[in-house]
Amino acid sequence: MTTTTSTPVAPQTVPPLPADLDHALRRLKLASIRRSAPEVLLTAKTQRWTPEEVLRTLVETEIAARDASNIRNRLKAAGFPVTKTLESFDVAASSIPANTFEYLSSLEWVRAQHNVALIGPAGTGKSHTLIGLGIAAVHAGHKVRYFTAADLVETLYRGLADNTVGRTIDTLLRQDLLI
Repeated sequence: MTTTTSTPVAPQTVPPLPADLDHALRRLKLASIRRSAPEVLLTAKTQRWTPEEVLRTLVETEIAARDASNIRNRLKAAGFPVTKTLESFDVAASSIPANTFEYLSSLEWVRAQHNVALIGPAGTGKSHTLIGLGIAAVHAGHKVRYFTAADLVETLYRGLADNTVGRTIDTLLRQDLLI
């Protein structure tokens, strides 16, 4: 009987980028490409990718990272007090008709620059719906700012007090959606 011994194959270590290339990617502010390039280049080499495939993968990685960063920044700037989504809202238990909720969820009214007012007693899901719509609008690429009525009035009065109300209003008007 013959026995064979197998030696384990060590996984390939990912070599770092050359210093000049790393510096150039830093200078161009291509952080995601800089982070993913060593692994992508190793994969490309072992799988014999074309130069176009390598470039496409790196550019798609950078775009995805920037999109995610933009969403994080817009969510932070919006100032939502809590995170609520439209998916977690129970339309059946709400007094909002399903077709109205569907229209609101489409965000067509934001693109058309129409106003929406939700009126009803406490506990009917108005805030949940509005925050969910705001978060959906952020994910759709819109600039959103959330205020309670009291916070909005206070912000405007503060602008009056320090003579910056015009600038405050200009900032508010640059938003796609005010909640």
